[in-house]
Amino acid sequence: MTDESTVRQALPAAEPVPIEVQPHQLRHKVWPVAYTVDPNEKALLLIERNENRPDYRGFRRYQSIFVARGDRLAKYMTDMGPPEAFIASELDIPGGDPGNPLGEWWETVAALQDYANDFREFLAERQYQREVADLIGGYHDQIDQEARALRNLSQFGPVYNVQRG
Repeated sequence: MTDESTVRQALPAAEPVPIEVQPHQLRHKVWPVAYTVDPNEKALLLIERNENRPDYRGFRRYQSIFVARGDRLAKYMTDMGPPEAFIASELDIPGGDPGNPLGEWWETVAALQDYANDFREFLAERQYQREVADLIGGYHDQIDQEARALRNLSQFGPVYNVQRG
């Protein structure tokens, strides 16, 4: 029997939760914090990454949006939930030219979030379509691949090649 809090932690957040203490990767720039954003505000970049929590107790999926605050960039972050709840890989969606952050920005915060939602949905559908239609054949292929890996044999096929020496 599973504990209700364990089940709740495994599900993605219904609404991303803005966070006060942002996680920072080692040797990465620490950006000024934007605690709120307006959906109609212009945004330079949206990034979704799996990062270690600020208290270093596991990884979470964070969405970062870079917006203008005064004459410099600031980062707004939301906690989206555990990374296991997302089929889609990490993603970057530009709303302007990140090489020229002071240049013209084309997209708003709401538009970038919509693009991210659509892209995550597209990747989930694509993953579902990629699954083996013939379950019996897929099962035997998996057994064969595992046996070849144990014997350190190379594998060649139409989808991938694994060459071992």
